[in-house]
Amino acid sequence: MGGAAFTTYHYPELRKEPKQLFGAMFRGLRCLKVGSLMACDYISAGENICSDTHYKAAGRMYDMFCANGGPYIKLGQMFGQLEALVPPEYIKTFEPMCMRAPTTPFPDVKLIIEEESGCKMEDLFSYFEEKPIASASLG
Repeated sequence: MGGAAFTTYHYPELRKEPKQLFGAMFRGLRCLKVGSLMACDYISAGENICSDTHYKAAGRMYDMFCANGGPYIKLGQMFGQLEALVPPEYIKTFEPMCMRAPTTPFPDVKLIIEEESGCKMEDLFSYFEEKPIASASLG
């Protein structure tokens, strides 16, 4: 609760958008939970850290990044490129995030286009494919 109070005090605009505040809190709690579980994975392995330990921890991190979305996806893509710094199990686990970025559902895309442009999507485009043919990194 202290984190929410601190954030609300320093970012008064979040007082108007409590959904964003709670979303940020849940993402932070998810990170804390997964980080704790990953620490337990490595602590319980002791000196016997093996490939399975790395895959289990990498899988936890990958799932958390996907669940948190947004900048976490970009962080996961960067993490998957650190071949010289992280075990190969992490690189293999994060490969899908590098090769196939998650897509945004069409209703969300339509809403963003209409809110940003102030026009109905049908007035802007004669045709708009609802199913993406590819997805790109969150540059």
